[in-house]
Amino acid sequence: MTLRVLVTGDVLRPLDEGFRPSQLGNILWLHRLLRRPLAAATGLPVEALAWGAQAGGAIAFDTPGVYAAAGVSPDIEGWVALFDAPEIPREAAARLAAAFEGAAVVIGFELAELQKRLLTRLGIPWVDLNIHPYRFGPDLLFAVQTSHDDVLEALAPHHAEDHVFEPWADLVAATAVKVPVNPPVTEEVLVVGQTRVDRSLLSGGRLIDLRDLAPAFHRAIGAEGRILYKPHPYNAEGFGLFDLGLPLRRIRDVADNAYVLMGQDAIRRVVGISSSLVAEARFFGKEGVFLGTPPFRIAPSRDALAPGMHASVVDAWLSADFWRDLLAPLLPVSAHDGRRPSLGPNALRTSLRQFWGWDELFFQLPFDLAQQRAEERGR
Repeated sequence: MTLRVLVTGDVLRPLDEGFRPSQLGNILWLHRLLRRPLAAATGLPVEALAWGAQAGGAIAFDTPGVYAAAGVSPDIEGWVALFDAPEIPREAAARLAAAFEGAAVVIGFELAELQKRLLTRLGIPWVDLNIHPYRFGPDLLFAVQTSHDDVLEALAPHHAEDHVFEPWADLVAATAVKVPVNPPVTEEVLVVGQTRVDRSLLSGGRLIDLRDLAPAFHRAIGAEGRILYKPHPYNAEGFGLFDLGLPLRRIRDVADNAYVLMGQDAIRRVVGISSSLVAEARFFGKEGVFLGTPPFRIAPSRDALAPGMHASVVDAWLSADFWRDLLAPLLPVSAHDGRRPSLGPNALRTSLRQFWGWDELFFQLPFDLAQQRAEERGR
């Protein structure tokens, strides 16, 4: 079989509301972003693998067959059981393994832990690209993890260190000064909610919320004082907060933009289970407290990058030279050409249709101000 570069993602994840693929669009999106530089770097066919894929010429993966072979229910609960399973039945593993036959390397978009574990056992190197938790900059970027030590070594020179992100956070904090918050924030603790279903909330084979981490939560917020609670826009139900025995007088629910809140001087601590806002907090001079396991271990410097950690890759992934560097330890690559393509601000945000609150601060604000000025003139 001809060797190939395989681009895929979590082909096992269904939609929350039905047993249909949730990651097809993300897999095709990543394939179209990377197929040109990957082909230029390797000279190999670059193919996509997705659940029952019909669009974009992707190879169809039989996800229902894996669920049946694994003996799990075809729904989000079945996915929860599979995502980080240390072992699955032989037939289910064989079905997964067959899909990767002939892959010289797998490039993933937020691969399931089960997939990464299986690929490692098969001796197939993988490079996993994730939407980075630092989302306050000019655009989204990737948190990149790999199974191969030599690839990690090649990745280190492309890792953006903390100093790259600091002025971006300063710009957001400065912008927050110009955005009124009423009533003013006097609370020291900001608690952030999350969606009900998120891979970062998987623990012990089930999805957790704040109720599962009550002792750590109470330690993090302290015995006195009111807290701010910022619900996730896709989960307004409290994320377990109102089942922790905390008096309602201590909770102030807020709808303000999360970055505006992190820019408030009164806030000293940001608390959450695995929210990216907790990881971002330190760039705003706040203490970030993860109640659960942080989903990413981001090295503050290139020297600190170690196996299992994620590297911060801002835009180097656009170039074939980046992939030549990373994949040279694995397979023959073409000669470097020195080309460094670039995209404009918000290119990935707009393409992926995901903004994580950044749009409220920088896109909506001019319209809000224009409306405010018009109202003032009409008085």
